[in-house]
Amino acid sequence: MRNFIVSLICLGVLVGAWCVFDNYSDTRLQGYIDQIETTIIPEIEAKNWDDAYAHFEEVSDSWHKYKKTAAFFLDTDAINEADYSIAKSKYYIKAKDDSNSTGELACLQEQMTFLHYNESLSAGNIF
Repeated sequence: MRNFIVSLICLGVLVGAWCVFDNYSDTRLQGYIDQIETTIIPEIEAKNWDDAYAHFEEVSDSWHKYKKTAAFFLDTDAINEADYSIAKSKYYIKAKDDSNSTGELACLQEQMTFLHYNESLSAGNIF
């Protein structure tokens, strides 16, 4: 009976930690998606490259801090794919290439959406 109770406590700690991270991850990823959609892409379309680059730098810096925590919970390949998209987007914005930068940012938005959705705590992802 004692082993069963210890196992339940361990399971509770794991599920609790995952729920806390899930909430944190949802908030951060949705913030990135919103900033890309409402701030950065419109600035690129308006050819406001300096502001777009500055705002994207904020997203990129915040992402690099976030991924240190996310590496414990999320798939490393998915995190790396988002990193590649961030690097390409940064280059396209710096090169002032509006079609490639908006396309890559749209791809990054979808990657972040699926990153959270595919790793969220749900019965489908557990079993």
